[in-house]
Amino acid sequence: MTLTDFDVLRTLDPATTEIDPFGPRARADLERILATDPALPAILPRRNRRRAVALAVGAVAAATVAALVLPSTLGGDKAFATWVAAPTGLSASESAKAASSCRDARKSSGNAAQLKAATTAISEQRGAWTLVVLAGQNGFSALCITDESTPLFKSNIGSIGSASDADQPGNRRLSATVLGAGSIDGNQLSIAAGAAGSDVAAVTYASATHGVVTATVSGGQFALWFPGNELESRSHNTPVRVTYRDGTTATVVLTL
Repeated sequence: MTLTDFDVLRTLDPATTEIDPFGPRARADLERILATDPALPAILPRRNRRRAVALAVGAVAAATVAALVLPSTLGGDKAFATWVAAPTGLSASESAKAASSCRDARKSSGNAAQLKAATTAISEQRGAWTLVVLAGQNGFSALCITDESTPLFKSNIGSIGSASDADQPGNRRLSATVLGAGSIDGNQLSIAAGAAGSDVAAVTYASATHGVVTATVSGGQFALWFPGNELESRSHNTPVRVTYRDGTTATVVLTL
């Protein structure tokens, strides 16, 4: 059975579910509510949500890094147990939802206008995790990797900013804007992402731990990630295998 957020919240409510509307307590509550001055300002509930800012990636080329790591609630995909090396795409509705969540997660970065104008270049899924890249003009991009397995506050990590070198890469070139390692919920992960030339059809990385990791290439962008900090020490010299649209291949070294 899948629990909705409302179902989960109901389980946390200590109040009884059997209410007698004619009981003394209910009638007293009603009289108290009716006697309340409606002009008084309402007291908004405070969300008990702890936030911690963490380093998102080892390095980002000319981009401002703003990563939020929110604690998983009621479990989550511990140690990336569901992660897979080859991603699958999201449905249109899932992609729109993930993009909206990414905009919301990065809205405090001071890039509101660029976030609003950016379109979804990449939306992929690896197990319980989604990755979204929003791209705009002048090399702007925002990246979010999110654990979708929790019913409430979802852990996410990512980056946002502009890199002029990534605005118009050569047709057969890659321009990395995110390259390195970060952590989420105490677990480390490696990320490589950026702009891809129009002739680039596929990108893979040969991980020493996970084998061949396939990137998603779409909308002039590429992105891949995997558990562990393998890219932390290689952020300035990461070889990837590129397949071009004419069928030829080449090894390209990602640098920042």
